[in-house]
Amino acid sequence: MKEIGVGIIGASPTTPSWAVTAHIPALRALPGYRLRAVATSRRASADAAAAAWGVDAFDDARALIDHPDVDLVVVAVKVPQHHDLAAQALAAGKMVYSEWPLGVNLEEATHLNELAAAAGLRTAVGLQARFAPAVRRLRELVTEGYAGRVLATTLTGSAAGWDAVTSRKYAFLFDVTNGVTTLSVSTAHALDALTYVLGDIDRVTATLAVARPEALIAEENTTVPVTAPDQVAVTAALRSGAVASVFYRGGRSRAGGLRWEINGTSGDLLLTSASADGNIQSTELTLAGGNGTATEVSPLTVPTYLAADLAAVPAGPPRNVAAVYAAFAKDLAKGTHEVPDFTHALRIHQLLADIETAARH
Repeated sequence: MKEIGVGIIGASPTTPSWAVTAHIPALRALPGYRLRAVATSRRASADAAAAAWGVDAFDDARALIDHPDVDLVVVAVKVPQHHDLAAQALAAGKMVYSEWPLGVNLEEATHLNELAAAAGLRTAVGLQARFAPAVRRLRELVTEGYAGRVLATTLTGSAAGWDAVTSRKYAFLFDVTNGVTTLSVSTAHALDALTYVLGDIDRVTATLAVARPEALIAEENTTVPVTAPDQVAVTAALRSGAVASVFYRGGRSRAGGLRWEINGTSGDLLLTSASADGNIQSTELTLAGGNGTATEVSPLTVPTYLAADLAAVPAGPPRNVAAVYAAFAKDLAKGTHEVPDFTHALRIHQLLADIETAARH
């Protein structure tokens, strides 16, 4: 298979972002991929990207999309821009990897999935929690029957970006119309991991609340109104018959950022994170379990699952993103669908819409 040429929209070395901290290190370390181009919003940052990474760089996303050596367009900008840029790339016949969320709402996700299907193009979406080694091992243990028949699961986490104090750069997070909320980001990543491990959700009930009506912009000593729910409580019935409870808080908790418990007829499993931000995609996850006659959980070994093609990838944020890229290359070569695509993204967007509907009743 020929090398996959990648162009990233939203990778400015002058304002480090997820694209800079995760995507670029992952791509530069992986075989089978070549970073060909970068697009930013300003000429100065485009020039900085060209100098930093030795690639073609543009201050116009359309020029990147039309680049003849770009096979895969990565959309890593603010969510309100996802739909337009991904639609342009698909119309140009390019594969698309969109960061999550796919769009600001269900309608945008539906349209992009329709466009990708009509074009017959492969897509990927940035839901990488399933590639975290601890989450992968958790799924294996559940499948192997470590806990017996799963009865219930409880997942509690923190959405650090939606704290009481923020910066002007992140003020957009607090406006629900931008589609980047405690529900659509932190909770959605957790729900994707939960369904990956335990199976699909059948029905939900929910409560969404704005507990802090204002957020402080630290450097300006001003406030912005908060319209995006910062407290998310979901209860769900899984198709397996198990019951799930998921709660995400805006901000951090001194009691810890992430705790995911799975209870079964013959055992219990526990996934936690040392990080205060409650990030289920983190590489800082710890797994524990106990079954049979054990009276408490004990640490469990988590294999690295480090394939040869990931050996050179730096630890931390690039590692799980690199695993997505590696799996996507295998999907292309073998015709498989291991990586979450736009169709999968649509299912998660539909689940979020169901939660919003349930919260209104």
